[in-house]
Amino acid sequence: MKLEFPPIGARIMKSAIAVGLCMLVYFARTLLPIGNGIPFYGVLAALWCIQPYNDTTKNNAVQRSMGTLIGAVYGLLFLLLFRLIDVTVPMIVYISASAVIIPVIYTTVVLNKRNASFFSCVVFLSIALTHSFDSNPYFFVLNRVTDTFIGIIIGVAVNDFRLPIKHDTDNLYVSGIDDVLVSAGHSAAYSKVELNRLIRSGVKFTISTVRTPAVLMDIMKGVELQLPVIVMDGAALYDVKEKRYLETVFLPSDVSSEAEKIIADCGLHCFVNAMLDSTLLIYYGEFRNAAEQELFESCRRSAYRNYVSSEYRRKDDKERVLYLTVLADKFSIFMLEGKLRKQLGERIRISISESGSEGFMYLKVFSPLATKQNMMEKLKEYAKAEDVITFGSIKGQYDVYINDGGGNGTVKRLKKICRINGLDLKEINME
Repeated sequence: MKLEFPPIGARIMKSAIAVGLCMLVYFARTLLPIGNGIPFYGVLAALWCIQPYNDTTKNNAVQRSMGTLIGAVYGLLFLLLFRLIDVTVPMIVYISASAVIIPVIYTTVVLNKRNASFFSCVVFLSIALTHSFDSNPYFFVLNRVTDTFIGIIIGVAVNDFRLPIKHDTDNLYVSGIDDVLVSAGHSAAYSKVELNRLIRSGVKFTISTVRTPAVLMDIMKGVELQLPVIVMDGAALYDVKEKRYLETVFLPSDVSSEAEKIIADCGLHCFVNAMLDSTLLIYYGEFRNAAEQELFESCRRSAYRNYVSSEYRRKDDKERVLYLTVLADKFSIFMLEGKLRKQLGERIRISISESGSEGFMYLKVFSPLATKQNMMEKLKEYAKAEDVITFGSIKGQYDVYINDGGGNGTVKRLKKICRINGLDLKEINME
């Protein structure tokens, strides 16, 4: 497998900048007549605040601040108490410090700051265990708190800094998934972070895929999609936020029945994807091969899939079938394709693709109106976009041709295109 090195992103660069600034502040503080602190604590706080998203940064900053204050207060009280009773035996101090951990953690629970418990304990123990016998430990408490807040301020400021880049918020950007956004065998962590930043900046970005919402939601988990997505090869438009179908194109009931009969006459089984109200049901019968059984077993537990035995199917004129799926060996698939085209002609649209099982392929039967192009027009209306820019791995079918396996490279190209202002994107050489 080819080793892919992720790009050095903004978060890595900002982490280095934050550390450098903490060091500069430390050297500046050495010029002061009183304690100058320890840069280590400020650096830790700054790094904790460098996060992919601003809301996470602010949340971490609050956690670290509360944790530092609670731990420092308990540490200061601990020092005052043992100075007052003049305890100088190290073992007594250490055992007592372990007991004080209880009120420290309990305080974070009472204040509903449970996530700050770790920092509270760290700050308290750094004071109680390492400076109880110093001649003047109170300066350490002051410097410990100061160091942390300097780091927090630097971390938040550096993380919030953004170059004044204006993104294209008028056009709609639609991307495929396989070999486009997701590169086989590689992590999509960088892609997801960068996509979220673009979406948060107002870029109209969404997905078009042959997959079902169930698979899409799993693959794109962590991406904050705001617009509807085209799913099932153009058979439906799905709202990922509301988890409902906005647009659907069904097979006419008579066409669906004829297609199912042809499939059965060929000795094959099909999965019937039908809508009941706003719920997608997948009817299944008797499996004819191991690939079908494997597919069923791997998918039936998904929260987004609803497999139902065909014995419970209503099968009447009011049934709304989106498409039929056949999973069989290649010879059977191409034989079935020929019979379907001969008997149903332009009354259907057939899609054939590879499956995850070696030697087996998918054949799907749609309405001829269920196309990505038709659904793209509806999506454009939903997004109120001026134009559509598409990303895909089939040359000549997309505005942006992805020929390198996709992944981080696709997101980099998207970022570059989104930053182009005042130009006709269709005239740019995107290959």
